[in-house]
Amino acid sequence: MTNSNNSTKATWDTVSVSEEWHDKPIPMRGRLGFKEPAIVWAGFGVAFICAVIGGIIQQGLGTINAIWAIIVGNLILFVYAAAIGYPAGKWGLNFPLTIKAVFGGKGSYIPIAILALLVTGWFAFHSWLTGDIIKVAFGIENKFAVGLIAAGAALLYGIPVIYGIKSMSLVRKIAIPAMVLFAAYYIVTKVIPAGAQIWTQEGTGAIGFWTGVSMAWATYAVSGTMTGDIVRYTRNGEQAIWVTAVAFVFSNAPFMILGAIISAAVGDSTVQYFLDSPSLSVLIPIAMLGLLSTWSTADACLYNAALGFTNAFTALNWRKAAYLGLVLGAIAAGTGIVGSVVDFLLLIGLVVPPIGAVIIADYFVVRRGVGFSTFREDHVNIAAIVATLAGLGAGYLISQAYPNFIFGIPGIVVGASAYLVLWKVAGNKLGANLSTKTSTAESEDQQTSVAVAP
Repeated sequence: MTNSNNSTKATWDTVSVSEEWHDKPIPMRGRLGFKEPAIVWAGFGVAFICAVIGGIIQQGLGTINAIWAIIVGNLILFVYAAAIGYPAGKWGLNFPLTIKAVFGGKGSYIPIAILALLVTGWFAFHSWLTGDIIKVAFGIENKFAVGLIAAGAALLYGIPVIYGIKSMSLVRKIAIPAMVLFAAYYIVTKVIPAGAQIWTQEGTGAIGFWTGVSMAWATYAVSGTMTGDIVRYTRNGEQAIWVTAVAFVFSNAPFMILGAIISAAVGDSTVQYFLDSPSLSVLIPIAMLGLLSTWSTADACLYNAALGFTNAFTALNWRKAAYLGLVLGAIAAGTGIVGSVVDFLLLIGLVVPPIGAVIIADYFVVRRGVGFSTFREDHVNIAAIVATLAGLGAGYLISQAYPNFIFGIPGIVVGASAYLVLWKVAGNKLGANLSTKTSTAESEDQQTSVAVAP
């Protein structure tokens, strides 16, 4: 293994553009540290749709309750994603490689493909959102024209992904300042003039408090689960945790809260995307600022999807996988089949968390003292698959019986608990045992990557 004392710190120029370390752990010589991954995640988290969702939560709960729901939801999201991101950052593993380590080589294909398709749906949604924003801003009624705009946006948003994470970082250096300008405009023109009445506004009661919390945390449930795709470029687990904090505590949560406050200042639930000005001189720059933010989120979703597709379908190289996600996303965006964000968030809140729960339980309990220095002995970890299905079933049943309870959390608790019980009772028979062969993954605090038998 490369020792951290004699390794040279990587830069974007040393990152592989053609393959993006899609099928192997990033060695210490390829790690970037804290800053660059933090910029990528910040641009991912400061998303226009997050402000819109914050506004939806405010309209349902009222301003103060919405802010609390957003804070609680993002703290849950941070803890969940950090628990997955820590081992990914420590060992340099992207999400698909983490899934392979946990579910086994052959057992990983289905969960990788499911999350790749879900995050492709998010890419498509942000592209569709672009078309819908332009439709609302400029009064375009022709559905075919709006569909073409959405499909064209998908093609534009996918360009940086084709050329790798280095190009995506450049988009964020434009998008983040753009969203600062967006925030400044609404604070000066709407929030300050509205004054104290913002804080006294009550909601319609259309959603419960815990539903608001669920919407806040489920917004990034997929990408939070796949956070290893970004934080693997850090040099250790602690940096990965801080990058995750940048993403959710310092980027996504404030922007959602901003959306809630703007919604309260506008005070009209019929106004879409905060576009309440009739003047094109206002609508055009505001729409452009929002679209830049949408770009920096959409391309990250496609990046997650491409890493998933390369590992679920091994015949695909990096660029072919990116093209596959791009084409699927453009079709879904152009046809508008991903237009219901609330339904999509509810689906994600049930499907994804049990997978993350099994990853967390496997790393911090089953792999204690070993980490990802080794992968699985068997090709299929049946215990992981059964536990995931148990978590999914429990999440669904509880959401039906107690619709106001925060969805996703029961799936996490049941999924992790079931996995640990199965591992303890029949781990060897169910494929949960670890190999003694090295995985070649490197950790900064390890002097060797050779596995130690648990």
